[in-house]
Amino acid sequence: MPIAPALPAIFAGASAVATGVGAYGQYRASKSAAAVDQAAAQYNANVDRAQAAQLDANTLQNIRTERAANQQYLSRQAASYASAGVLATSGSALEAQITNAGLLEQRIQQQYVDSQQRQQQLHAKAAIGIAEGQAQSQADRLSGTLALINGGARITSTLYSAGQSGAFSGLKSRNITVPDLPANINFGP
Repeated sequence: MPIAPALPAIFAGASAVATGVGAYGQYRASKSAAAVDQAAAQYNANVDRAQAAQLDANTLQNIRTERAANQQYLSRQAASYASAGVLATSGSALEAQITNAGLLEQRIQQQYVDSQQRQQQLHAKAAIGIAEGQAQSQADRLSGTLALINGGARITSTLYSAGQSGAFSGLKSRNITVPDLPANINFGP
């Protein structure tokens, strides 16, 4: 039994199978890429959130430390007035201490505001990173779906071209038939 008449049909079938395997491989790779995109975005968001929490803890500790240092400074200032014989609870000595205390506290409050703004930036960066990861993940999934559709179209084109060129004619002469496909086949996921 010579195989030569069946070679075009075998090549067409092999080409169709290879195309299908390639398309399915692209589809699976796109699903894996989508999962990696989401995991990377979540990881980066967690890093940003952790940095924001650490910044908050550091800022609060720095404020406590700075307030303690400011209290020591103001106490030394009052003691130096007293050792100079100036009454530190009235007049310009008191005004100087009040001004210094106000300036020191203002610097602390600005430090806190700056820290809060940086924390908000980190939280916003985390949210944006999650959104970007989801968008990239959707794009990867779409790419995989398109690979399946494209693969199906190429398989159909290959088989149609093979049929038009008579690649399957050698099969019919030996009473080998290709079964008809039912009309309601669902090729989707």
